[in-house]
Amino acid sequence: MIDEPLLQEVNPIIFVDNTNQGEQFVVEDEESGLIFYEYIMVYPINEEDDFDYLQEKRQKLRNKFQAIGLVTKDSTSSTGEFGFIHVGSSLERLEAWAELTRQKVKLSSGLEGQEHAGYQEFEIDSKQLYVESAVPGCVFNSCARQKLIMSLIEAPKSKGGSQLSIINLKRKKIISQFFGLHHQEELQPTINTWKKSFRFSRPVDVIRDYFGESIAYYFAFLKVYLYFLVLLSAISVAITIWQASDTKQKGQLGLWYIIIVSIWITLFIEFWKRKSIELAYHWDMLDFHQEETIRPEFKGEKRESPITGKKEIYYPIWKRRIKYLLTYGFTVLMLCAAAGVSIGIQNQRLFSKNKQKFKESLIKSYGTKQATTYYSMWTGVTTGASIFILNAIFKTVGAKLTLWENHETDSDHEGSLILKYFMFQSVNNYISIFISAFIAQDIGYVSTQLMSILITKQIIGNAMEVGLPWIKGKYKIRAQNKKRKKQKEEGMEVGKFKKAEKQMKFPVYENTVEDYLEMFIQMGFSTFFLLAFPLGPLAPLLACLNNFIEIRTDAIKLKSMRRPEPRAANGIGKWMEILKLTSVLVILSNIVMMSFAFTEFTFFGVVIDTAYRKLLWLVILEHAILFLKFLVHQAIPDIPGSVRIEIEKEEYQKEKALRRQRNEESTEDSGFSD
Repeated sequence: MIDEPLLQEVNPIIFVDNTNQGEQFVVEDEESGLIFYEYIMVYPINEEDDFDYLQEKRQKLRNKFQAIGLVTKDSTSSTGEFGFIHVGSSLERLEAWAELTRQKVKLSSGLEGQEHAGYQEFEIDSKQLYVESAVPGCVFNSCARQKLIMSLIEAPKSKGGSQLSIINLKRKKIISQFFGLHHQEELQPTINTWKKSFRFSRPVDVIRDYFGESIAYYFAFLKVYLYFLVLLSAISVAITIWQASDTKQKGQLGLWYIIIVSIWITLFIEFWKRKSIELAYHWDMLDFHQEETIRPEFKGEKRESPITGKKEIYYPIWKRRIKYLLTYGFTVLMLCAAAGVSIGIQNQRLFSKNKQKFKESLIKSYGTKQATTYYSMWTGVTTGASIFILNAIFKTVGAKLTLWENHETDSDHEGSLILKYFMFQSVNNYISIFISAFIAQDIGYVSTQLMSILITKQIIGNAMEVGLPWIKGKYKIRAQNKKRKKQKEEGMEVGKFKKAEKQMKFPVYENTVEDYLEMFIQMGFSTFFLLAFPLGPLAPLLACLNNFIEIRTDAIKLKSMRRPEPRAANGIGKWMEILKLTSVLVILSNIVMMSFAFTEFTFFGVVIDTAYRKLLWLVILEHAILFLKFLVHQAIPDIPGSVRIEIEKEEYQKEKALRRQRNEESTEDSGFSD
């Protein structure tokens, strides 16, 4: 039987006085019934030269929405600077569109022969079979409502949609902003589930129902990663205590540690694959295939397709390859610059004038031994700060380079962006430690440096990730309040500060790329340098403590940013390939580090003390562990047994129903013949 994710007990939304409908996302109308306002379109008032012309275009936009059954209403900001077009739909229209487009909804109980409550294509006459949302009488959760309305906006006219592009509306200056509204009635229970709970069991369903599968998969990955970090932290602490009590066995201890961490990351990958498939089945996303549309930013020449004969936008592949050569060439230059900064810091070139004076002051205050440790910490902190600054610079540069490559689909664009970010951040974050470990061969220094960089990155990262968006939002709202106060003092009429006006000031949440990147870089810090005794084995513990907070701060961050567009997914996408690559790098990094870290160690009774023996040992151990990794991979099936049984039950029930239908048709034909 499948373990159903814990379901959050949802309190039904209570409707307020309908005379104050401006701030309510769901209202009751005598004629249309329930109406849901999910999106906001923003435009500036009286700031354009062609304002009247654009107003005519906006009225045509409203007419197009109304023609396909959507509902609009207008309001203005408290200062009168911006106009808002609230875009919504009646429940009746949502149901009709869901039935037409075969939208799947969750059943309240399993079908015949099934223990798992699955999904079924929505039928208006079968509403009593489906799970009700937080809004009484509505089976569509917040995420589903937004998807349905967006589908209506973008669908071709031939299929009942308005065939509008939000990007084109912005380009033509008909609107300046477009975003989905946060609804505190549904958002607050979702956030509280994650930020207030200090237990490991967290219902990912509530994240998915509000933000969509893409973000829900990130939180699910973070949760599984945290589980395994707890396990690795316990092992690492035990090994740290062991090596402190028996320093003569460091070489043999390091060998077992490499084997343990290799098995650990392999089990993590296999467990995540099974969990990912379990979630995909639970959310009915196993057969999901994204039918990608052309990116609005994609540019090219119009031509007749040699395959379909239809008009299409064409961009020669040779032009993109030239751009690849330039963009990735520039990325490599940035990598070299980052490496140069790290090398400069490691060689103390950036502090050459005051280096000796600084060291002498530390020795005078703390003694020679402590002074060396503090000096290493200072270098680590400086390196951590430089890493953060260079990452921030390349974040902007990498995004612009990828946009210039002119990708046709979102998946191609995101894949190229992920590759650039991962390349740069891997070099920028790890190069200084690799220099210390493999060139300077100073493991004690590596140990202190690793802790200093990791702590510095986590402090700055959490402050910037949560604190900065919150400060930005508060600053913009405060500035707006000051403006309103000034207008009041000047005798101008100032309205109430609206929810849409407040959320318009929130920072934009683009996608999960940076969140995943942060976790994967942290995974490298936690596993690449485990043999940097005495503090290296404590890196997983530090990462574990950070992620225990991260799992809450990420939820808080989503609350203080604009609501992201819900995106469907059946896994973590291209990050799965990077995870597999990371698992190999973990093995290679620790084996090479052991060769450099210890001048002599024993391997199954054989003393390894020469360069030749170390090289031979490195090759043998690397092949042996990779083979062990392969065996573990083959031994664990990707699909959990409970999911496989449920899938086979579904196939059996479908086949049984099909046979029954054929028998009925055969009986009818026989009767007709008689």
